Amino acid sequence: AENIITMMYDDVPHSSENPFPGQLFNKPADTMAEANDVYASIKDHIDYKGEQVTADTYLKVITGDASAGGRVLKSGPEDNVFLYFVDHGGPGVLCFPGVKT
Repeated sequence: AENIITMMYDDVPHSSENPFPGQLFNKPADTMAEANDVYASIKDHIDYKGEQVTADTYLKVITGDASAGGRVLKSGPEDNVFLYFVDHGGPGVLCFPGVKT
C-alpha cells in the first residue's frame, strides 16, 4: 500500500519465545488452517524496523523529513492523515523501544 508507512520493532516473529518462528497471529484459532498469520502479509512492507524505530525517526516520518532514511509522509494542508500508534505504554505515556521513562 503506497499510502501506508509502517514502523514495527519486528522482534516477536523471530523471538526464541515464539512457538511459531517467523509467524505472528492476531487471535487464537482451533487449527493452524484457521489461524491468520498477520506477519506474512506485512513482513515485506515494513518501512522502519528494529533500531530504526525511534521517536526521532517517527517525528521525521510524520513531518516529511527525508533524512529519516526511508519513506516519509508527503501530505499537504488539504490532506487527511490517520496515525495508528500501538505500544505497551500506559496512561499519559507514549513509548518507543529502548527508551527509558
